[in-house]
Amino acid sequence: MTFLPAAVRVRAMNRLVPILVLLIAVGAGVWFWPRGTEVTDQMLRQTRAELLMELETLWIKNGMKRSDGYIYAVDVGHLLIHAVRVGDKALYETVKAGTLDSLVIDRKDDPYTQGFVGWRVRPGRPLDASGTTEALRIARGLWGGARRFKLPADRAMALKIIHGYARHAYIDQGVWLVRNYFNFQTRSFANDSFLVDYDPDLIADIARETGDDDLEELARRSYGAVQSASSPVGLFHTLIQPDLRTIMPDAPVTVFSPNDVIQVNNACTVAETIAHGDFDTAMRLLEFVTDQGRGLKRAYYGRTGEAVEATPADSTAWSCLVRLAATLKRPKAMNMFLGMAYPGWRWLIEHRVRRPFATTEAVLAIDAVLETNRKTP
Repeated sequence: MTFLPAAVRVRAMNRLVPILVLLIAVGAGVWFWPRGTEVTDQMLRQTRAELLMELETLWIKNGMKRSDGYIYAVDVGHLLIHAVRVGDKALYETVKAGTLDSLVIDRKDDPYTQGFVGWRVRPGRPLDASGTTEALRIARGLWGGARRFKLPADRAMALKIIHGYARHAYIDQGVWLVRNYFNFQTRSFANDSFLVDYDPDLIADIARETGDDDLEELARRSYGAVQSASSPVGLFHTLIQPDLRTIMPDAPVTVFSPNDVIQVNNACTVAETIAHGDFDTAMRLLEFVTDQGRGLKRAYYGRTGEAVEATPADSTAWSCLVRLAATLKRPKAMNMFLGMAYPGWRWLIEHRVRRPFATTEAVLAIDAVLETNRKTP
């Protein structure tokens, strides 16, 4: 077993067990939210403004750094995506300033790592590892920004990042995967991959617009990787780990979830990345979740769909489900999820919970609802 640097171990844990602080408090708030109570666009705009004000307190006045002194690439990516969706070029430029130069590798003396994105950076400290999910979020923001604000330099940067991301791809024991990270100290890649490390829709979009055959192939393989992770009940497994073939060469065990436990927020994140290119597979996840209704739990067994425990789904899961339903054009499901998500968003504001990831996920969900409502007659 590979021994990872402490920072990288923390990063992996953050991906698998995000935002646990909200489970009890937000879960309790959900049950007291009156059934059928409408969340109006005005309420959503006010909530979004307050969430963004909290983000300004956390980062923008402090050079985009969180309270631990690090700039996290996922924060940058989420805010770029938000700025693009609402057409806020001033915010878009503010977020880029002072972050991309330190997060995106662009060293002429190290061409192999050009376009790699550090998962986080702290001034005065070397980067410890790249981030694949983080690279995709920033690339999505820049690609959208280049299109909306007519910025060719940002288009070029997005392409550089995607090509850097592509160099994380590898075939190990016959299994194609995008390796989770590159360790800048050891100059080596991880030997596994998380399903949240893929965004086939984004890569397919870029491939269509650029006519890049290599990116078209990357998108095709990415869709295949995600499809291979779909469980019998429509959830998505967590991990691709070809190493297991060394002890079980004939068993289909390279795509799995530890103990078969799948967290809803992770599965939803995966479904979001294929909603356009593989509608049916994304819909299977949405249908499974919708069947659970207001009683949705945090985690389920992938093979049977049984709840692992009684812990309710958290704020991040509901935010993601709101966005997924909006993308799949299922307004009834979107509004049901919105009724569950909204108390958690208010709780973040009223208790001033410093959870940037949960906050940006909420902002993006509100963007999706308001955009859907504008298009709905």
